[in-house]
Amino acid sequence: MRSPFGTLTRLLGVLLALALPCALRAQDTVMVQLGLTYQPGSEPGFLVLPFAGGSGTEAAANTARQIVRQDLDFSDRFKMQDPPPGERAASPWDPAAWKDKGADWVLTGEVTPRAGGYSLRLKLIDAVYGQTKGDRTFDLPRTGDRAFRMAVHAASDEVVRWVTNEPGIAASRVAFVLQGRGSKEIYVADWDGENVQRVTSDGSIALSPAWSPDGTRIAYTSFRSGLPVLYERDLSTGADRTISDRNGINITPAYAPDGGKLAFAATVEGNTEVATWSRSGGLSVLTHGRRFDSLSPTWSPDGRRIAFVSNRLGEPHIYVMTPGGEPRLLSEYRYGAQGYNTSPDWSPRGSLIAYHTRVGGVPQLAVVDAAGGRPRVLTNRGSNEDPSWGPDGRHLVFASDRDGGGLFVLDVLSGRTRPLVRGRGYGLPDWSPVLQRASSAPSAGR
Repeated sequence: MRSPFGTLTRLLGVLLALALPCALRAQDTVMVQLGLTYQPGSEPGFLVLPFAGGSGTEAAANTARQIVRQDLDFSDRFKMQDPPPGERAASPWDPAAWKDKGADWVLTGEVTPRAGGYSLRLKLIDAVYGQTKGDRTFDLPRTGDRAFRMAVHAASDEVVRWVTNEPGIAASRVAFVLQGRGSKEIYVADWDGENVQRVTSDGSIALSPAWSPDGTRIAYTSFRSGLPVLYERDLSTGADRTISDRNGINITPAYAPDGGKLAFAATVEGNTEVATWSRSGGLSVLTHGRRFDSLSPTWSPDGRRIAFVSNRLGEPHIYVMTPGGEPRLLSEYRYGAQGYNTSPDWSPRGSLIAYHTRVGGVPQLAVVDAAGGRPRVLTNRGSNEDPSWGPDGRHLVFASDRDGGGLFVLDVLSGRTRPLVRGRGYGLPDWSPVLQRASSAPSAGR
């Protein structure tokens, strides 16, 4: 995620000169676990019946159902079932009959008009025990409102919570860089690739987007002044705050989990170092290099440790340290062997750190426990770079040249991969926290 040792070195020669003295190798020796042995789980069958809609709400009901069903499918927690042709939500049905057809869970929905939009009532039936697991009404804006899809995503997340006791992550977004004609700009898209919105319009080069923990801001680097300056964009107003315009580079930002600090790479006494910035404390340099560089920081979930990339052994490797402590090598190193490990991203829900390594000279995604151990490679199709964890600590978004290129989402438990956005020029994705939770009163009679 956000590593100049990987994607950015190809984007900007100046960053290569400043941050990566060693040349890229044609082949690399990486001691990693290569077995892509994903074990499909026993996902419960899930059936989403057609949503009922009154006069004037049929289109909204159909759209809402499509979004909910896709969200549940993309959660990778269920085996989605399809209702028999002609089945209607209002038809009499027996949970036991649906169980016989492979559905452990059955979801019904009804959309009715209200002032300013719609009400969506969702009811989840446990087909195994014939019990109602959840029954709630959600407020939705009009279908033409950009917020409609996000409101439905939030309802989908509540359905996931009814089943798993953990809410889903459909109400999240992904920031990324897209190359245009003579420029690179930052965009955001919903977790399903819809609602693509442009964030920057610099007509220059914008890089390394990073979401704040509350989802209201994005830190990024822009060359619009001619130099790499680190900014923070308020997404509600579009206003920018300058975080660092120090001489040299100011790149690869990452917010601390509490949002109080921002770690990034800056030029300090001729070296690229990991530093932190806060509104109250200003700038603090964490690493101190002698003829080597450190960058691409990522925080542990408790905010007590930082993983980062450094070429102090000649090739880029991943290290972990506590502020004020000594860095500890995390990625595997063998004397005399060529290694290349960049773009670390610490899971928000555990100890795994995702990054991209090189296998046979080709970038591939891998994960390693922050406590140490043998890394595990996750991909083997095409070139795969710059992973970023979803808020569930289960899914990764990454850039790949497979199938014509684009951004893809990987479920690290099942190995299932789906496209987010397709095409050339996409890179440096960063997954937001969940941006909206459903807020509504339970339906009457629950």
